[in-house]
Amino acid sequence: MKRAAVLAVLALSSTARATEIDDYDPHSTAWNGMAGFVGLAEGIGFEVVPVSTLEWGELGPDDILFVVYPLQRIDPERLSAFVQAGGNAVIADDYGDAGDALAGLGVILRSDPAAPPSASRYYDNHSFAPIATPVTDHPLSAGVGEVVTNHPAMFKQVEGATSVIGFDGGGALVVAGERGTGRFVALADPSIFINQMLREPFAGNVQLAANILRWLNRDGRARRVVLVRGDVSMYGDPRPFIDDPRGGALGRTVGDLNLWLAERRQWLLTPAAMKGLAAALAALLLVLAVIALPVRRGPKIDGAWLRFGRPARRDEPHGVIAAADRGGGPLLVVACVLRDQVQAELERATGRAEPLYTIPEAELVALVANARGTGAGVALARVYRRLRALPSRGQAAAPWSAGHLPRRDFDALYRDAAELCRTLGAPLSEA
Repeated sequence: MKRAAVLAVLALSSTARATEIDDYDPHSTAWNGMAGFVGLAEGIGFEVVPVSTLEWGELGPDDILFVVYPLQRIDPERLSAFVQAGGNAVIADDYGDAGDALAGLGVILRSDPAAPPSASRYYDNHSFAPIATPVTDHPLSAGVGEVVTNHPAMFKQVEGATSVIGFDGGGALVVAGERGTGRFVALADPSIFINQMLREPFAGNVQLAANILRWLNRDGRARRVVLVRGDVSMYGDPRPFIDDPRGGALGRTVGDLNLWLAERRQWLLTPAAMKGLAAALAALLLVLAVIALPVRRGPKIDGAWLRFGRPARRDEPHGVIAAADRGGGPLLVVACVLRDQVQAELERATGRAEPLYTIPEAELVALVANARGTGAGVALARVYRRLRALPSRGQAAAPWSAGHLPRRDFDALYRDAAELCRTLGAPLSEA
């Protein structure tokens, strides 16, 4: 009787979803509410904050954006900029309006009720409840045996991300990826989070929801889940910098200071106050000019002391490598320069842009092996993950960067990268 009741609710949920505004209500204990998810999140240590409008600029490093079945279009550029700047987000949708935003992250959603995903197993043999299983080893799939769905859509194309859970008949259900310094999780069935789907016997669904929150919590620093569901307006622009997991405490402090300075710009002066401020600045400049002028005739003044010399860029390749040769350069920046060189050679070999970040490891190794031989594929597999783990050159050279690469690790990375370039037909210069 209990299983029959569960299946009856699952059968009704797809027809009710498009018409009932109470779907995914975080305060509701009904079958289609999300009180169970809220309780799960709070039990782990999160605070769930439902919002009726979303201002992108208010999302910070303490927040996880959790979008469930949106009924208003999510701007793809704003979502991509949010993740690129270090924001973490969950987008769970099947027949809502998140398709464009997901496509901006490289994930193509297929929402066709007439052609549901196929699977080898269905919950209690019901075609509306295909069972998905992990397809790769990932923190999201840890402890997840199977995920029971309810009239799901599926992701038919995934680029620059990882398919974590999918249907053995084809198509992905859960996708995880990283852009810049941020992370995102995409799900093709938001009903996984409703009360009825987080109860017995759906233990895999519960474990998946917990894994998602833990993977996005920034090592315990992000404790607020900003829940966006249904018809919610979104406005404003994301912050240019939200979080850098490799930046350490100093990088986060600098980012907070930059945000504080940016917010201080939002002030107004009356016309009289602006005139008074201009007069005070003019008087100050006059005093400084008088102090700077020489009081007696001396050597010929050529104005050299007024010239401003712009310091060289910290990540300029020739300067960084020369400093490293002298024994005083930052090896992490040199490694990033080396990574960029390898990236260029891989682009020439595969004909694909930024293959290290847009092509999964196994597929990229196969492409290189086909293009340059088995030896090139083996050389790439040996060094791929170390190259992929390096930060951007700008982040490594930033004054607040706490990244460090020991000499021994750099020498090993250089040997393997040089071997890869040799097999690609572009050996590194010894000069």
